[in-house]
Amino acid sequence: MELVAAIAGRGLKIYLDRLATNEPIDGAAIVVTVDGIAAGTAKAAGSGTYVLAAPWADEPGIKALKFAIVAGTTAATLDGRLEIASATHAEQSAPVSWQALLSQPHTWLLAGIAAGIGLVVSLAFRPRRASGGAGPLMLITALMLADLSTRALAHEGEDHADEPAPTAALTASDAPRRLADGDVFLPKPSQRLLLVRTLIATPQAARASRELIGAVVPDPSTFGQVQAPMDGRIEIPERGISHVGQRVEAGEVLAFLSPSIPVADLGTMQQLTAEVVGKLRIAEQKLARLSRIAGVVAQKDIDDTRAELDALREQQRVLAPKDAERIPLKAPVSGIISVANVRAGQVVTTRETLFEIVDPHRLWIEAIGGATHAALDITAAHATDPDGHSIRLSYLGRAPSLRQQAQPLQFKVEEVHDGLVIGSAVKVYVQQGDPVEGIVLPDAAVVRGPNGLPRVWAKVSAERFWPVPVRVTPLDGTHVLVLDGIEAGSRIVVDGAELINQVR
Repeated sequence: MELVAAIAGRGLKIYLDRLATNEPIDGAAIVVTVDGIAAGTAKAAGSGTYVLAAPWADEPGIKALKFAIVAGTTAATLDGRLEIASATHAEQSAPVSWQALLSQPHTWLLAGIAAGIGLVVSLAFRPRRASGGAGPLMLITALMLADLSTRALAHEGEDHADEPAPTAALTASDAPRRLADGDVFLPKPSQRLLLVRTLIATPQAARASRELIGAVVPDPSTFGQVQAPMDGRIEIPERGISHVGQRVEAGEVLAFLSPSIPVADLGTMQQLTAEVVGKLRIAEQKLARLSRIAGVVAQKDIDDTRAELDALREQQRVLAPKDAERIPLKAPVSGIISVANVRAGQVVTTRETLFEIVDPHRLWIEAIGGATHAALDITAAHATDPDGHSIRLSYLGRAPSLRQQAQPLQFKVEEVHDGLVIGSAVKVYVQQGDPVEGIVLPDAAVVRGPNGLPRVWAKVSAERFWPVPVRVTPLDGTHVLVLDGIEAGSRIVVDGAELINQVR
């Protein structure tokens, strides 16, 4: 535990945090002893904040304090020394002087009001032959109002000796500031406002990462396209038009295509149809004659004629007008429609893409890397999208040939979230090589110093922070590996470092 106590008015304000993380400790029981005399139990006054009436703080000097703390299953006893300066005490107890009173704007406002009231009263009640009575009456009235103002100023903070006074605004000595040696003084109230959090630096072995540029692509096994097999006109099925975002199953009819035949082809088909009709009539007549003299002619001739007749009928069926025939356009895979380029009555051409279907839960990432990035010893990979989400990847393989002087690498997305869309650019971090020892920190813990070099902030005392230059390498997109600069056991700021870095 880490405890900071300070006098606020006539009360003792206590801030209780966890030493490792700087998180406030709530629900603790704190019994305070002053110079060996029990002073009472502090009351909760906020997250990790406790207050205790301190009438003993009226006397200046050094007080020996002991805090007996019980927080859940943890108990501790902390000792401290509280110094109450005599100057502070004298400032709190000294009466308001005329010089201080005259420096207040409201004093002059009250004096002006008093002068006006005195003037009106003196004009109303003056004797007919007397003169100069207004001045003394105005002066008396002004002195009375000034005395009331003095009593009001002196009363503030003097009553309610048994209750801690409200917390006053930070003075110049209590405000966050940059010290001469580059350290930052950040009082506990400011740490609470900035949500400053820390962790204990612990060395561990990890593999450094290289950063690649990638893009989200659909899994080829769950990606399908619906194209027009021939020229025609789109017709909508009874259930309605298929739209983007609609989930479909494999084999489901998305639309119908009515083929369109060019005029030249239509004339040729009509000519062929007429020839087939003529041959069909001749074959029917021949089969009828042979059937009547079946006992005279060979059965082989009858069977050949019947087979020729069947072939001609099939040709007639194939050459029949196609206006009433519709070709169903079916989904090749199950998934979500990502592209729908169809309208009712739309005329399309052969091989025109009408629908694209993907499975949003099965995505890949294709990254571009140089020769050094394409090594086979990739042990882990992560990606970060534009929103800052960390995505775990599985390495699938690499292309054996270069594409624009770079080698494509394929990764499978293991953790898909709703914000990951096909075509979005991502940063890919691949871990390769032998493990190296360093300290793993969140990416937000590393900030830039005035010279542009990376650094972190170490907490060296309860309210003091020290900038530490570091040498880092990316790890997985949300964490970095500090290779040099931090000593084991240091308390490093992981949340609020950027705000501390801006203190001047």
